[in-house]
Amino acid sequence: MKKVLLNISILLLSMTLWSCNNDIPDTPSEPGIKKIAIMGDSYSTFEGWSNKDMAGNDNDYYVYYPHECPLTGVDSVEKTWWYMLCQRPEFELEISNSFSGSVISHTHYNGLDVAGTDISFLNRVGKNADGVDYNGNPDIILIFGGTNDCWAGVELGDYVYKNWSEENLKCFRPAFSKLISTLKEFYPNATVYNITNNESDGTIGGLSNSYIKSMKRICKHYGVTNIVLEDIEKVDGHPTYTGMQAICEQVYYVLK
Repeated sequence: MKKVLLNISILLLSMTLWSCNNDIPDTPSEPGIKKIAIMGDSYSTFEGWSNKDMAGNDNDYYVYYPHECPLTGVDSVEKTWWYMLCQRPEFELEISNSFSGSVISHTHYNGLDVAGTDISFLNRVGKNADGVDYNGNPDIILIFGGTNDCWAGVELGDYVYKNWSEENLKCFRPAFSKLISTLKEFYPNATVYNITNNESDGTIGGLSNSYIKSMKRICKHYGVTNIVLEDIEKVDGHPTYTGMQAICEQVYYVLK
């Protein structure tokens, strides 16, 4: 009798364990939500969301969306590429550290020197004058710039990976190298990605092939994943809502 009861107990235990195991999903549990900081130019701006520091203070720089080019259809923040990306369950927005017209180098349109201003990406790393970090405490940093450098005709310069001089930083290649190096130094726990604007089709709207190749080479040097965009619809050189959706999908495909 005891042997029969023991066998029944073992059978019931086995059935219980089988039932519990069936409730366990085949896929691993979702990873923790990643906080994303955007380092961008006009493509990543929106009124009330960009040009603010982590304390919520406004910065005195222009935002492109939604004011310019109504034909883009980007009339709400929900239609920006970065907002759509950060609505995915894996991500949330830390900050959009984006300034319209900004350059990675220290040279702006008409050769204007912007060293020491927030127009240069290089000055939006680490803490501002009030001790508030431009990028917060991100898990992921997405660089999306270089377009204004290219449009402004900023010289490419040499590939310089250390000991940058002020003259070096007036050129794109050394400035882009220093930007990545500094981001990796200041945010050691974050993963840095670069987003490369697609190639120009002969009209304003993309990067020259030499800029694209330069970004690829520098990203490879630093071990940074470079996301090269394709077929982004634009009006007046800026992404439409359709273009924003395409950017979101292409970036998400790599990040996920």
